[in-house]
Amino acid sequence: QRNPIGAPTAVKSFRTVLPASSKNVYYRDDIGNISTSNLRETEDANELEIRPRFPLFGGWQTKYYIGYSVPSYEMLSHSGQNYKLEFPFVDHSYDNLVIDDAEVRVILPEGASDFEIVYPNYEITREADEKVKTYLDTFGRPVLVFSAKNLEENHIKNIEIYYKFNPMMLLQEPVLVVIAFMVIFTTVIIFVRLDFSISVDENKEARERVAYLVEELFNTSSKIKSSVSDETVEMLATVKAKKDPKHFKNAKKEIDGLYKTLTDEATAVTKKIIALSPTLADRVAEFNRREGERKALLASISSLAEKVLGDKVSKTTCNEQENNLLSKLYTAQTAIEDSLAAL
Repeated sequence: QRNPIGAPTAVKSFRTVLPASSKNVYYRDDIGNISTSNLRETEDANELEIRPRFPLFGGWQTKYYIGYSVPSYEMLSHSGQNYKLEFPFVDHSYDNLVIDDAEVRVILPEGASDFEIVYPNYEITREADEKVKTYLDTFGRPVLVFSAKNLEENHIKNIEIYYKFNPMMLLQEPVLVVIAFMVIFTTVIIFVRLDFSISVDENKEARERVAYLVEELFNTSSKIKSSVSDETVEMLATVKAKKDPKHFKNAKKEIDGLYKTLTDEATAVTKKIIALSPTLADRVAEFNRREGERKALLASISSLAEKVLGDKVSKTTCNEQENNLLSKLYTAQTAIEDSLAAL
């Protein structure tokens, strides 16, 4: 039959009133976002025109979700650890609002406690509290569940929820993230340092031992350079500046004793290297040969110092021989370092 009055037989759209400060408004259903909505901002409120995916005839139903954000200061206030949350129990979802059954679920921060509720002047039933866990929660966030029946536009009134919350709980999630990363990094560090092999890699142990001995030989050679070579050159300069036989004798004795100790240490180390890795025998021999050249040059420098002390060489000849010996000594010490690098 035709409609003689001309009244609409289906609902194509309806208007929902949102708070004026509402942002990030979305309108969707189980399929996804519905792009046929239109948001109009006014000074007092934001009006969202909702167009379902299909016209709603008598007895038809549709299910959809509306979400938005508002600044917390408009609904939340606190003094110390005492908080107050105040918001409308129901919103203006559409004109001539009629709600048969309403359920409101309020999710509070993890750690909130001591709830006190101030209801509007109509009957609201508080159901059993629940818990919900989201990212990085430990024991869950409290959920307050309320229900009411037979509501209409005159029931759009505020409900007040009072609770206690320690602001230090806000640091819980960042601390959990830091601890989680520390555990991961520590586990990785321990894992990469553990040896899970059943059999012992003797070649690997030998290589590590040889590397340690080469490092020890390098340190001994460096001591010879700084404590013997440099001191021998300094002894010659002192003799040239001040001919003091007693000082020369004591310095030479101290240098010779230290040189013998260090060369004995180097010889013992080279023997261990050859025993662990016979393939390095040629390179060790090259090091010993270079060390022999340094020993001969140091002996020549000491001999030149004795000649200067006994006035057996002229100043010009002394300077020429000194420059020649120092040049050869520098070359020999560079060759020693190169032979050590080859090990």
